Amino acid sequence: MPRVLFGLLLLVHGAIHLSWLAPQPQDPKWPFAWRSPWLPSVSEETLRPVGTSVIALMMLCFVVAALGVWGVGFLAGVWVPAVVLGSALSILLIGVLWHPWFFAGPTVDLIIAAAALLNWLQ
Repeated sequence: MPRVLFGLLLLVHGAIHLSWLAPQPQDPKWPFAWRSPWLPSVSEETLRPVGTSVIALMMLCFVVAALGVWGVGFLAGVWVPAVVLGSALSILLIGVLWHPWFFAGPTVDLIIAAAALLNWLQ
């Protein structure tokens, strides 16, 4: 049961990042916007394609990791590096596109990576 739940956590956590790809409302407080408080001179036209590529790779990592956790074929042997890479990409994306609502995201990423690296599922 823990492996099933951990795999679901990986998929759900990764899917939250897809919010950046959803249509954005006109609300300036909307957190999933293509703007960076650390890189104010970088335009949305630059951030969007780079961020979308990071999201695609991160989602691939989390899907591979979830399938590996569930014991699907050769993915069972590569899920730990996939979790670590997916978590690192998530932290990078959240860090660059920071909004105060995202405070829990990096914590979840660190816990997920620690669970994989320290073999908490065994």
